[in-house]
Parts: sequence; C-alpha cells; structure tokens
Amino acid sequence: MRFLRLSEVQERVGLGRTSIYKMMREGNFPKPVNTLGRNVAWLDSEVDEWMMDRIDEKRGLSVPNIKY
Repeated sequence: MRFLRLSEVQERVGLGRTSIYKMMREGNFPKPVNTLGRNVAWLDSEVDEWMMDRIDEKRGLSVPNIKY
C-alpha cells in the first residue's frame, strides 16, 4: 500500500485537480486521508480500484484484481 500525492493521482488517472475534487464532492472518486497536518494523500489501492471500476463500466468487462 502506498500514499499518492495529488500530482501523482492526476498523472495516474489523467484528470486535473478541479475534476478530481468535483468528483470527490459528488461521491464519485476516493477521498484522501490526512497524513500530517494539512497534508492529504490518496491510497493507491483505492485509486486503482476506481480506475478498474471505470474500465468495467465502459467496456462491460471484468478486470482482475491486481495485487501489489
């Protein structure tokens, strides 16, 4: 398991900051966890799961769980 900073999440999912935070408010994207003080980070496993769910929705395929 690994923490991802916003820049890493953006690169990984191909979305900008505004889109990520909008989807979080709508309940359509994983929320970050507080790490230290005001710093937040996302769990890589939750971001990966979100990505797999998008693939499944769009293609109607089951994507096997990837274990790290």
